[in-house]
Amino acid sequence: MRRTVLALSTLLALFALAAGAFADAGERKSYTKTHPFGRDAEAKVGIRQGPVTIESVRIRNWPDADDFADAEDDAGETHTMVVEFEYTNRDEARDWKCRYTVTVPGKDGGLWAENDRTATLDAGKTHDTNKVFVRMKTRNYKKARSIQVKYEIWRD
Repeated sequence: MRRTVLALSTLLALFALAAGAFADAGERKSYTKTHPFGRDAEAKVGIRQGPVTIESVRIRNWPDADDFADAEDDAGETHTMVVEFEYTNRDEARDWKCRYTVTVPGKDGGLWAENDRTATLDAGKTHDTNKVFVRMKTRNYKKARSIQVKYEIWRD
């Protein structure tokens, strides 16, 4: 009888540990990083949570000379950049999610641009990408020095 009780207690303890491990796997975690800002700027991110890695970030669709010329005539002129994130999800059975919040800090603590997107990190994908589109006044592209990204990652 004692062996049965001991075996049952041990089994229940193992189930409790396993349940805790599964609960932690789906927990949402946040990371904030600052990256350089510029034409075709690329930076390593290196965030790893469970089987997911956010590898790098790139800025695409920089304004061209005509866009900057238009901004000289119209201070309200805007341009949309593409902030592209490369990720790997080594979990072959489940998708994960990442909410990217991209901000471009202005001078004196202001904010020049901000946008966010929740995207799927597809199961089993390596070196795949997600994109966030961010609209900003064209005249600020030459003044900005960095972008800040908040990454929130969880299992779907």
